[in-house]
Amino acid sequence: MNSTAIVITADRTVELQRYELPKLADDEVLIRTEYSGVSSGTEIWAYQSKRSELTFPTVPGYQSVGIIEAIGASVKGRNIGERVHFVNSRLPDRFPPTWMGAHVSHAIVKDHIHPVPSGTDLVAAAVSALPGVSLRGLNMVDVGIGDLVVVIGQGLIGQGSAQLARLRGATVVAADIAPLRLELSLKYSADIVVDSRSQNLAEVVRSVKPAGADVVIETTGRANMFAPAIDLLRWEGQVLLQGWYPDPITFDFNVTHGKKPRIAVTCGQDDADLPMELMSKNKLRFRELVTHVVSPADAPEIYSRLSNGDPDILGVVFDWGQLA
Repeated sequence: MNSTAIVITADRTVELQRYELPKLADDEVLIRTEYSGVSSGTEIWAYQSKRSELTFPTVPGYQSVGIIEAIGASVKGRNIGERVHFVNSRLPDRFPPTWMGAHVSHAIVKDHIHPVPSGTDLVAAAVSALPGVSLRGLNMVDVGIGDLVVVIGQGLIGQGSAQLARLRGATVVAADIAPLRLELSLKYSADIVVDSRSQNLAEVVRSVKPAGADVVIETTGRANMFAPAIDLLRWEGQVLLQGWYPDPITFDFNVTHGKKPRIAVTCGQDDADLPMELMSKNKLRFRELVTHVVSPADAPEIYSRLSNGDPDILGVVFDWGQLA
């Protein structure tokens, strides 16, 4: 049986490739992919040769939704026809090792399989690992009723952080420079949005809470945003670095020490269960944040646009049914 994969073959080069699926092992399942979501952070860093653990050619993607079509002899608790979310797949030996590999039409999967709750929008489920990152980070800091939380960056992880902080009773100020992201954030994620191109974020924050924010969540992946995050913080506040930073972070120790902050660093993509449950109950709004549902054949164009910072793209999901 053959599968089709999105493959990053070299720096900033993407194509579709077909390959023969490995033989199903007793402890594995075969999944036909319906939708797979793009991480515009991790996958674009890989596309730009900034993920040193990945070697070309590499199959990206770590959040896909599909139907189980075959089950290995020793697999328990899975059923043919069950719809699940999965993180990676076993690929032929011609592909170097990767912890991803979910942008495929058919996947051989052993673990990190999660049932999709009834009523969950499938497009939203295909990006549910990203608010999973948000959730893991929020569980590392204290956010409570009445707290002021500032979220820098309104990509999908930033939007997820804002929505989840509001679910915990916080007032959320979100900042970005892309009008589309700000528009969607104000509608679905934050109480106040700040266009950092024309507004002073620090002034807005202190107009709400003169002492500064209780929590600042930095999601841009830009090392130079650490100092502004500290500046926005109240004394003994908390900073959450929410994501992956390709460049070293340096900071003024004296200024940081003066704030006495608690600093948390997190990442992680295998936390889709609770986000999907919240999606199924309409408590986490992510379908509205997916701006592009496209064919996997459009992957070269999509990766290029994301790499170039196209402000008209937020969430991207590949619809594998469009290849049929």
